Amino acid sequence: MSSDYRKGFWITLVGVLIFTPDALLIRLVGVEFFTLVVYRCTIAGLLMLVGYSLYCGRDFVRHMLMIGVWGLVVVVLEGAASWTFYLALERTTVANVLVIFASTPLIAALLTRIFLDDVIERPTWLAIWSAGLGLVVVASGGVITGNWLGDLLALINAVAIAGVYTVVRRRRDLNMIPAAGFGLLLAALVAYPFAQFPVLGVHQWLILLIGAGVVLPVALALLTLGPRYLPAPEVAMLTLLEVIIGPVWVWLVIGEEPGIRTLLGGSVVVAALFCHALWRFKQTRQAVSSWS
Repeated sequence: MSSDYRKGFWITLVGVLIFTPDALLIRLVGVEFFTLVVYRCTIAGLLMLVGYSLYCGRDFVRHMLMIGVWGLVVVVLEGAASWTFYLALERTTVANVLVIFASTPLIAALLTRIFLDDVIERPTWLAIWSAGLGLVVVASGGVITGNWLGDLLALINAVAIAGVYTVVRRRRDLNMIPAAGFGLLLAALVAYPFAQFPVLGVHQWLILLIGAGVVLPVALALLTLGPRYLPAPEVAMLTLLEVIIGPVWVWLVIGEEPGIRTLLGGSVVVAALFCHALWRFKQTRQAVSSWS
């Protein structure tokens, strides 16, 4: 169990860190929503499936069939997560999206209690609430009311992401990477009729290929593997780091200062996750000692 936890922690953390420049890359491409979804999700989804087929070899079809009904659930949830995130950003403020996204670990914890047998201990609950409070501080200056549709889309996004982690955790005997890839292709298919497909410059294509060809598929693959070894609420909690580190990339490259609220709230999030990780690793060491 201790080795599984450490494996899940590092897989998830690396996935989150790889994902952190994604918001910057989206900004630099400068393409409207539907075209962005088609290009990004098609490229990333196909690469995930091709990579998984190379990994499986002749057993690829058998592995695809093994994911079954739960794999289809992941496909739908992943597609919904891709859509609702971008749409929420168009319909409401970034601050509102951040505050609602902070509820993802809580939703994952609720789904865990309903559908799984994982025990959520008090320090984990404390870390979840502390990290959520940190994101509320980050977004406190820009939260506004009245954008009910955008807020609803952000909430659906949080539920979909938490749902993916919960399903992957429930069927951790299966590798859901191909389901995540098909989920991206589903999002691209739905967006295709509405896309404008403007002519892109070489610079835009380069940024798009970095984001859709490297960052998104690699990060998503790792974040799909993470819940096989790590409880779903803890995976969701670690993903909050992306919301804190992402603006730092924007600041370094574009020059948009994150502001004092981002620094203060981000410090709370990082401190909560750091303390929780220390507690968890101490637990695993004690577990190993008790068995030896």
